[in-house]
Amino acid sequence: MCSNSTDVEFPARLPPPKLGKKITVLSIDGEGIRGLIPSVIIAFLEKELQKLDGADARIADYFDLIAGTSTGGLITVMLATPKKGTNRPITAEKIKKFYLKNGPKIFSPKRRDEYGPLGRFCNFLEFLWVGPKYDGKFLHKKINDLTGKRTLANTLTKILLPAFDLSSLNPVFFSSYKNKREVKPKLSDVCIATSAAPTYFPPHGFDEYYPSGRHRVAYHLIDGGVATNNPTMLAISRVAREVVRKNPDFHPDVDYKSFVVISIGTGSARQRGAYNAEDCARWGALDWIYNRRSGDNPLFDMLSQASAYMVERNVAFLFQSHGCGKNYLRIQPREPLFRKGEKLSMDDASKENMNKLINVAEVLLKEPVARMNWTAGLYMVDTNDETTNAQELVRLAMILSNERRARLATQKTSGDR
Repeated sequence: MCSNSTDVEFPARLPPPKLGKKITVLSIDGEGIRGLIPSVIIAFLEKELQKLDGADARIADYFDLIAGTSTGGLITVMLATPKKGTNRPITAEKIKKFYLKNGPKIFSPKRRDEYGPLGRFCNFLEFLWVGPKYDGKFLHKKINDLTGKRTLANTLTKILLPAFDLSSLNPVFFSSYKNKREVKPKLSDVCIATSAAPTYFPPHGFDEYYPSGRHRVAYHLIDGGVATNNPTMLAISRVAREVVRKNPDFHPDVDYKSFVVISIGTGSARQRGAYNAEDCARWGALDWIYNRRSGDNPLFDMLSQASAYMVERNVAFLFQSHGCGKNYLRIQPREPLFRKGEKLSMDDASKENMNKLINVAEVLLKEPVARMNWTAGLYMVDTNDETTNAQELVRLAMILSNERRARLATQKTSGDR
């Protein structure tokens, strides 16, 4: 039921966590066109929030921090950036439409494909020696259109986007938290950088001044997935850092039981059993970078999968060890949604593949919640609990709505802005 209560106000921004009891975090993985999966799931969550608080509700109205890598970074920016000439973002449902409309142009196949094996061989040679698979021009234009001249300081809620600097060989984490020692570049620069997947899009370079205006830093950036394809732990750590820095938005005695974290994955292009020691033992350097049989980038897939898995494992342990495992929901497509041997590529923007991705997300919502089993070291379904991901999102939507209402009420009575 939609509420007409005056304590649910839009477009009033979410008051700071110190006025409530929870710290709310949304994390979105990377992986190209597979961003369709989190876009469908986030749209479902937003619709549940709208049932509670009215059609004007948006995801940015409920989360203290939204973190995203690569395509997750693009979704993050769309969720947290007001439309041109307004102070409200687009709906999450329109993000799905963005991928369906623009995906084929972002990942536009080379025209040589029309000429059969010879054309594809020319593409392969170009991939090896000439440059990235896509020039990124259309993607960059869409990002610039979406963000305009806005900077990290102009988002509707706090966001966090990782990238990797080629010059320093270090990850770089761009956030909208106030800090005199952190730059606040244009959203377009950060969004282009975090989505610059090696071999797919060109690296992105730009210069930016620190807030003091005295020192300039030069960035040479590629996809944030090189550092962390799943930014959940990064987001939690950033909030903890703000608490340590005595950010006045937070209670000084915050603990992990205060967190409510929703983390959404994009699946894996390859599942268990895709590689084996016998095959890999015959690989040279080229095969690790590009597998001619499958068209995969095995080394990138393995590093990305390993990084994401370690994040999942550590975050799950963190919440379970503090007795608040239900405060953390990880929704990640696994077999049989991603069937063994099936390749749902990060750059296959064909209508057939995009429909498959949407179907994966819709089926995933109906699947039982999977949680980390420490004995097996895997996410497993509790046979005694048939709660689905959709039902869990409905429960968390109520928590998010109640938290927003409580903060707004406290803000009114205390006069704290």
